[in-house]
Amino acid sequence: MSPILAINGLSKQFGGVTALAGVDLAIEEGEILGVVGPNGSGKTTLFNVVTGVHRPSGGTVLFRGQDITGLKPHAISRAGIGYTFQQAMAFAGLGVLENVRIAGEHVGTDSTANPWPTPQALLDFVGLSAVANEKAGVLPFGSLRLLGLALALATRPSLLLLDEPAAGLNDRETTALVGLVRQLPGHGISVCVIDHDMKLMQMLCRRLAVLDFGSKISDGPTEAVLADPKVLEVYLGGDL
Repeated sequence: MSPILAINGLSKQFGGVTALAGVDLAIEEGEILGVVGPNGSGKTTLFNVVTGVHRPSGGTVLFRGQDITGLKPHAISRAGIGYTFQQAMAFAGLGVLENVRIAGEHVGTDSTANPWPTPQALLDFVGLSAVANEKAGVLPFGSLRLLGLALALATRPSLLLLDEPAAGLNDRETTALVGLVRQLPGHGISVCVIDHDMKLMQMLCRRLAVLDFGSKISDGPTEAVLADPKVLEVYLGGDL
């Protein structure tokens, strides 16, 4: 079976700086893939190119076999790729339920079947039903993170990209997030996640890809990657 996302020779330059240098990466259907690497290794740039925030300097991105390279973000979202950003985002002056309802209005005709038929059902899933009528702007940070996840899921993605979803969360909130993300493949949603928390990645991901200076230096089963001498060298003095 073909991967849900196939990245081939992807490169991105900002002036004289090479952020991505010919990256090849595949995400399989039903997989939770982790992408790790030091700061500045190209992880967020990779997501931004895949989702159309930045146009690539070279290479291709295929989603379900269709070339989506360089499409606008709204077109890529409507095709079925969801994205949560490093910064938790929502309409601060609107209620939590209203935020999710608005996000659900921007759904592509080819989107996957909806596991959560109403905005309220989606809030129940992420654990925010008790604050459905609260303004998003008054939520504590952990709840705002969960709202960001709900907003992405409201667009009915078949692939969800999570950029440091546990940043700023405490242990209890991180454990709850892991429990939610683990359920997504069962709802027909493949996942690719970036995070610096290696314990989180070990809990979530059976496979890791490692970027360093814009190049992929390792890709394989999580435990094997974490024992890779090249990866250990990159993280020397860091988390590993």
